[in-house]
Amino acid sequence: GARGRRRVMVKNNYSSGRNDDRLQNPNGKNLPQAFADVDDKDDKRENLTDVLPCHPYSAVGNMNLNSMLIENIRSHDYFKGLGELSTFEEVVDQIYYDCTYITPWRPGTHKAQRAAGMCSGLRGVSNAGVPSTAYMLLFKLYTLQLTRNQILRLVTHKDSPYIRAIGLLYLRYVCEPKELWGWYEPYVSDPEMWSQLGEGGERSTLGSFVRRLCTELEWYDTMLPRLPVPVARDIEKKLAEATAAGTQRERGRDRERRDERRDDDERGRRDERRDERRDEFGRSSRPLADRNASPSLDAAFGPGEEARREARAAKFGAKA
Repeated sequence: GARGRRRVMVKNNYSSGRNDDRLQNPNGKNLPQAFADVDDKDDKRENLTDVLPCHPYSAVGNMNLNSMLIENIRSHDYFKGLGELSTFEEVVDQIYYDCTYITPWRPGTHKAQRAAGMCSGLRGVSNAGVPSTAYMLLFKLYTLQLTRNQILRLVTHKDSPYIRAIGLLYLRYVCEPKELWGWYEPYVSDPEMWSQLGEGGERSTLGSFVRRLCTELEWYDTMLPRLPVPVARDIEKKLAEATAAGTQRERGRDRERRDERRDDDERGRRDERRDERRDEFGRSSRPLADRNASPSLDAAFGPGEEARREARAAKFGAKA
């Protein structure tokens, strides 16, 4: 009878090819960069052996980013379009032109609280929002498999603080925790000014951004990878020492600037006193030829003195 029949699960052979392709190639056409041929000494491309491996804080392959953020990045048309860029230099140029803020979500599109019911985040149709251009470019760099040399070029780039910031963020998500301070130390007091939120946002130094990456976990409604406790304590200690040393250097520079201003003021006062003395004796206002000339008798003894002396000399000369 009907009760004795077993219910057979039928395999769904009608799933879309697009979904199958997405499962097999989650990053679309965003593929690793072409590396140098180890047998070709003249090949100037990057070496595969120099790639900075991703530390497995969480799910391998996701750059340790929030899973909801990753899915929104992979499904966004902008990220899919980045598949046309195959070199590191092309992506850096794209950062320069397109990146104007550094938050994970586009401002105004993401709510921190989780939705409930049919709109829960687990179903993938949540209030997650739109991923930012910066984070789509950040993940694009990850798909290229950056080398240490390329990361150094990012964090020392001269054209835009956003290029540098994306390089520093890349390290925070990917770098082995024990190596992180070695990368960050040169930049904890970096004075370059910028705004994390873009135009109209509060401006701060890139050094303060680095210190925030070292010490905080919450990052604009997402979480940064949690550093191991011993590593986090060591970084905090070194950061405090570096901050103290930087403060000491700044105080030394302040003293030097004060000494220079004091010396300049003293020189100015000496020059003023010298000019006053010159004016007092009348030497600075007279032509050089007049400075060595004897004053006239009229000027020294009053009007008519020269005439009286000439008359006296003539009188005594006549008697002789």
